[in-house]
Amino acid sequence: METVGDRTDRPKGRFRLSLKLKLSLLITSLVVLAVVLVGAVLLRQAQHTLTAEMTKRGLTIAENLAAGAKSALLSNDDLALNILVRDAMKDGDVAYVVITDEEGSVRAHSDLAMIGKPVVRPAGLAGVGDEPTIRTYRGDAQQGRIIDFALPMVFSQVRVGALYVGFSEKSIDAAMARARNQTIAITLGMVLVGVGGAVGLATLLTRPIFRLVRGTRTVAAGNFQVELEVTSSDELGMLTESFNHMARSLREKEMIKRAFTRYVAREVVEEVLKDPEHLILSGERREVTVLFCDIRGFTPLSERLSPEDVVLLLNEFYTLMIETTFKHDGTLDKFLGDAVMSIFGAPIAHPDHAARAVRTAVAMQAGVIALNEKRVAEGKEPIAVGVGVSAGEVVAGTVGTEERMEYTVIGDSVNLAARLENSAKPGQILISERTYVKVSDLVRVRPLGPVKVKGKEEQVEVYEVLAMGEPI
Repeated sequence: METVGDRTDRPKGRFRLSLKLKLSLLITSLVVLAVVLVGAVLLRQAQHTLTAEMTKRGLTIAENLAAGAKSALLSNDDLALNILVRDAMKDGDVAYVVITDEEGSVRAHSDLAMIGKPVVRPAGLAGVGDEPTIRTYRGDAQQGRIIDFALPMVFSQVRVGALYVGFSEKSIDAAMARARNQTIAITLGMVLVGVGGAVGLATLLTRPIFRLVRGTRTVAAGNFQVELEVTSSDELGMLTESFNHMARSLREKEMIKRAFTRYVAREVVEEVLKDPEHLILSGERREVTVLFCDIRGFTPLSERLSPEDVVLLLNEFYTLMIETTFKHDGTLDKFLGDAVMSIFGAPIAHPDHAARAVRTAVAMQAGVIALNEKRVAEGKEPIAVGVGVSAGEVVAGTVGTEERMEYTVIGDSVNLAARLENSAKPGQILISERTYVKVSDLVRVRPLGPVKVKGKEEQVEVYEVLAMGEPI
């Protein structure tokens, strides 16, 4: 039993992506896509969360500053206002703090040079309104994006000034940069793990497939002695079991064919095995040539021999007849005691079936001569055979019952061949006139004239075959 390994022959020629590589690329791509999508969603959520937290914190700081700056504005305490601004600027996220009076003049500023000047708002940002406003804009390269808080300062329903506080998102950007770097590192790690897992999984998946490919090629080459190892209980395992079942079935069929061909011709076996389920008990008219060959004087000879010697003699005789018939593409129809019946032209049609039959008959007589030389050398009695050959139309097909079938031919030519064989003397080959017409340019014969044969009302023209070659 041949066990197929993992190696498989790869087709040469144009470039092909192997299934293993395809699976690895697919799985790796899915892992990368999943990690990138999850990372992008998490980063976006983190940025929103950090921005919301900074906005909340900034609004709280701005409200506290506004509350502290009201009294300082009412009392014109510029020192207290600047102290408030200075303390607020200690927060690393605060970009600027501006306190103005009700006329828009700067009373306190993170940039001392701006004190006493009219307040200047960044482009696109309006002054303070009646309600606190929060806006985001792009600052300079150093500040980055700014969250601007503009709060009116009201005392007893009278506006006394305004507060502007800007919070830089640079800390958020830094945190997001660190998060992105971590995400990239995690993604690379996951990709490496995914690639390793993908290659491992692809190997596990493709290994039995490669074994199946190798096994299929082995079976296609005619070697059915193959058994694949079932390494899993999944669909691939089921497929491997199915392959083994197929190989066993083919092996059994081949064994049946080999055993069957010991009894009938391989052509008949192949004809039957083509479609045994639809084999029908029917026949068809065919032009064939039938050959009968019989051992002369077999009954008295068998009485002089032991049963073991009789069986040995028949086996030698049958072996010679079978090999000679098959050599000329004939079909061994049946054994008839010490005789054999062969068919030429069915089930495989041959236009020269008559010539094949006559050549077989001549070869049989020559084979018997060689067999007798061997028997005489062994101290055994020689044998002689008579051969009858008849060509004509017959009904060829499978006959019998559903339980027992036999491929044979039926017709007058069969009966005539049997009668000619019965009339043949030891070492003689008799053929009918119709057979002679078909092989007249291939053999040398001796006309025997009209001969009365059993079962025929009229006499039959018979010819004795002397040898293959030009007629005389």
